[in-house]
Amino acid sequence: MEPVGQTTFWTVFTVIISAIGAVMMLFTSHTGEPKHAQAAHVSRVSELEVKSERVSVNVENNARILDEVKLEIKELRTEQRQSSQEILRAIEGR
Repeated sequence: MEPVGQTTFWTVFTVIISAIGAVMMLFTSHTGEPKHAQAAHVSRVSELEVKSERVSVNVENNARILDEVKLEIKELRTEQRQSSQEILRAIEGR
C-alpha cells in the first residue's frame, strides 16, 4: 500500500472540514427560526377550525333538510296517487 501524498491528504482534509463547516453553519443559521409546531400561526389555525366547524354545521343542516324534503316528496307521491285513483274512478263512473 502506497503512502498518501501530501496533496491528497490536504485535499481530503479540506473537503471534510468544509463539509463539517457547512453543517455547523446550517445549524447555527436556522436556530432562530421557529420549529414546525411553532411555525403555524395561531390565528390562521383558529380561522381554519372555525371554517371547518361551519362546514360541518352546514353539512348537518343540509342533511336534515334533505331528509325533510324526501319525506315531503313521499307524502306528495301518496297524495298524487290517491288523486289519480279518484280521477280514474270518476271517469269510469261516468
